[in-house]
Amino acid sequence: MTDDFAEGVFHKEKILTGGLRENIKYWMRKDGEAFILEYLRLDGASTGMEAERLTAEDFEKRFEKTPEVAPEEEKTPEEIRQEKVVRQGEIHLENKEFHSAEYEFENGLRINENNVRATLGLGQSFSGQGRIENAREVFSKLGDNEDICKEENKHTFNGLGIALRKEEMYDDAVKNYNRTIQIDPDDPILYYNLSLALFHSEQIAAAKKFLETSLELDGGFEDAQKLMRLVLEKI
Repeated sequence: MTDDFAEGVFHKEKILTGGLRENIKYWMRKDGEAFILEYLRLDGASTGMEAERLTAEDFEKRFEKTPEVAPEEEKTPEEIRQEKVVRQGEIHLENKEFHSAEYEFENGLRINENNVRATLGLGQSFSGQGRIENAREVFSKLGDNEDICKEENKHTFNGLGIALRKEEMYDDAVKNYNRTIQIDPDDPILYYNLSLALFHSEQIAAAKKFLETSLELDGGFEDAQKLMRLVLEKI
């Protein structure tokens, strides 16, 4: 791949807490022998902000070329500004810069108070600062909003479920995953995460039931296999 390299968008698969798999995308360019990762704007172009430098060997192992997709509908200046602010907040969150992340997410919510990613990010920022009650309040409001339970928000709701589980809000996490499964009933990761919340809340029989569904959808899902062994020990 490095012999015929052309700069553009590349991705790697990242396994997050709770078994969530996500494709992380960067703009990739060459600088001499080094491969430079740059953060993306939400329109898919480079921000010019360097994230990492890689050797050719690391680049080959970790990244794949991202197929080009049809361009999205043109966004309004306000939507572009909001996406830029929210993405900046997510970068701060990834770097554990929780106060800076809070600032950016609050700016995003001033533009559109119903933005799902900004709301989730704000709750995660509070959690990172140890402001647990503030985080729980944000997560609860987001989980109760029926209007945003849509396909495009599936991964955000999966992230919300993980955040709720970390705060030991197991009933809310279970409710959230049940709603998310209605969006995509064929995703084994959602059933696994639902099972994990049920397991931690001592609902062992229900956890086993949804783990079985997860493994029916993906028999090689190692995290689900490990959790099933723990579940069977408790039965």
